[in-house]
Amino acid sequence: MCDEKQVGLLRDILDSALTIRTYLDQVSHEAFVANPEKQDAVLRRFEIIGEAASRLAPETQAKFPNLPFRSMKGMRNIIAHDYGDVDVEQVWNTATTHLEELIETLSRHFRGPEGLPEISQGR
Repeated sequence: MCDEKQVGLLRDILDSALTIRTYLDQVSHEAFVANPEKQDAVLRRFEIIGEAASRLAPETQAKFPNLPFRSMKGMRNIIAHDYGDVDVEQVWNTATTHLEELIETLSRHFRGPEGLPEISQGR
């Protein structure tokens, strides 16, 4: 298992992904596009995901070959530095299409092989 800092970063990624899912529960595409507050909330969580991903050690990232850590970091950089170029359609697509694999992968990791928590959840 990873050291405590790495575990905390993975937990931050999972928690933010779960929060995005909650924010978008029963929200239509049209409602999302029309609601700048909802967009800001989702973007903030994607920033956290990207920042945490950028702090993960290569060894930690290697344990999750199916997760696009480079894309997570890239999205964070666009949100933080090229905020005028944020594509709301891409944000929606990422949140509604690609987030579930991230949630499932990290949830499975934290549950451990027998469905029991593999780590302490405090940080």
